[in-house]
Amino acid sequence: MPADLHPEAVTAAVRNPDPFIDLGHVRQVFRTQSGGEVVALDDVNLQIRDGEFVSVLGPSGCGKSTLMRIIGGLASPTSGETRIDGEPVSGPSPLVGMVFQQPALFPWRSVLRNVTLPAEVLKLPKKAAEERGKELLETVGLGHATHLYPYELSGGMQQRAGIARALLHDPKILLMDEPFGALDALTRESMGLELLRVWESTKKTVVFVTHSVNEALFLADRVVVMAARPGRIAEVHEVALPRPRTLDLMATAEFSQAADHLRQLLGAKTGD
Repeated sequence: MPADLHPEAVTAAVRNPDPFIDLGHVRQVFRTQSGGEVVALDDVNLQIRDGEFVSVLGPSGCGKSTLMRIIGGLASPTSGETRIDGEPVSGPSPLVGMVFQQPALFPWRSVLRNVTLPAEVLKLPKKAAEERGKELLETVGLGHATHLYPYELSGGMQQRAGIARALLHDPKILLMDEPFGALDALTRESMGLELLRVWESTKKTVVFVTHSVNEALFLADRVVVMAARPGRIAEVHEVALPRPRTLDLMATAEFSQAADHLRQLLGAKTGD
């Protein structure tokens, strides 16, 4: 990572076609209190390219969050292997930034101090971190809010601050576990557009978990459809929709046909 915390420019033309995230035969089994077993993931194989935006779609309990924790190094699979940039994942890595459904901002810290928290944890230069934090807040439309506190922000604004915090240490990968699930429909659409704008400017590798067919399809290069427990990959759907994307795209026949296909894979049980 550059000393000044500024991200390196990455363009689609120079993206590495080889897998950047590589999951091979990943299986995750949890023990229950009664001594039984719950198979959360079963023989999951998935390769994600550098700079790619991948959505993970599936019903509740299919292992989506477990998959994210394994990629992020927060959990170890029962069997199988996960590699990032060719190296085995053995724990949390500075290569990864995470955004969860709840932004979990500390109420006693200003927005800027919440965003720069990773720099404190990783012992990065304070001045450079503050400058980078201000730039990121500008990027996500919160340049005016550096000295505000979380209770002074709307839900969407809090989630934007959470995204800025995840990007602070310039991770190569952004893992997002239903980050917009608690937002109203209009704010959710706005945040989706904001996320695409940030992704297009940084070309991070994004893995985005959602229950929404429309959201998964609108955002991603590919949609990974998970089957119900035990969690398996039912299909990896290539999204053949043009970029840049606007909300008008959702009204097209091509979008509707792709969404119908995904809903059929899910048994028409996933909501939007």
